[in-house]
Amino acid sequence: MTHHALPLLLLLTISVAPGATAQQRPPGSEAEPALALDAARRGEVVDSIATLLKRMYVFPDVAERMITELHSRAAQKEFADAADAASFARSLTTRLRAVSHDKHLRVRVGEPRRRGAPPGEGGRASSDSSESRPRPARTGMYGRTERLDGGVAYIEIASFAFPPEVVRDETREVMSAAADANALIIDVRSNGGGSPFTVALVCSYLFGDDPVLLNSLYYRPADRTDDFYTDPRVPGRKFGRDKPVYVLTSDRTFSGAEEFAYDLQTRKRATIVGETTGGGANPGELVPLPHGLGVFVPTGRAINPITKTNWEGVGVKPDVAVSAGEALETALRLAQRLQSR
Repeated sequence: MTHHALPLLLLLTISVAPGATAQQRPPGSEAEPALALDAARRGEVVDSIATLLKRMYVFPDVAERMITELHSRAAQKEFADAADAASFARSLTTRLRAVSHDKHLRVRVGEPRRRGAPPGEGGRASSDSSESRPRPARTGMYGRTERLDGGVAYIEIASFAFPPEVVRDETREVMSAAADANALIIDVRSNGGGSPFTVALVCSYLFGDDPVLLNSLYYRPADRTDDFYTDPRVPGRKFGRDKPVYVLTSDRTFSGAEEFAYDLQTRKRATIVGETTGGGANPGELVPLPHGLGVFVPTGRAINPITKTNWEGVGVKPDVAVSAGEALETALRLAQRLQSR
């Protein structure tokens, strides 16, 4: 999910939203150089991480435990064999996650690439005539889209890692094309996350004329909670709140994509079909470290309005549990069976 700086994970490429997964590299990124690190430089990196965790990590008590662990391991010279930045980053990530169990938390080679100002909270798009507008350029947010047997629309969402203003027209086109379908299948099996604003944009096409609170994100550094609602005035045609929706998941579904599934599941707006998702719900930001490294620090936590909790560490449990490879066929069968009643 990304709020103040698109998460790089977004996690796949996110910044403050649950969202590039910390385990994935953005498509097209170059191989990271192996930088040499001596003991003094490794010490500077450890100290910098400790400072950032103390100030920013969402759970202060967990941050203190991670800091103690890092300093203890450094004192035991555990990182002495990590002579290059890549191996050092992997060792640090392993130790941090062993304490926190936070899959967003990651040390990486390469400083963050600034993506510009994150999307703001103002200005809702007003409804307009889609026929009068040029066909939007494709960003890579959407994969395959088609109409399946029985009037079932299928939409693959490959990533939520684009700010809503960039994908608004594309989303209008894709979602409007599915508006008259009898049922809708949305595939996030390979989606590693993205911006909570973009999650809310897509969800807006699946509800009615009243705003619906989907999720809230609490950020520790600012001591602030941001709420994310559907926008009843999104442009184009909506699928609406009444027809069946199925969301396909896998164990690779992560961060903002998990939020998408969880938001719809808890609102009883969709049936989740597939596998339990990856279990990363803590948004954050990628922060530079000394000597060409960076660390993704989870600074917040998701708070669902229905459950008052989130999917961190446990994932989103499917309503219909099948392997990822069987999820589409299963969802299509469920949709067709429902229509035949």
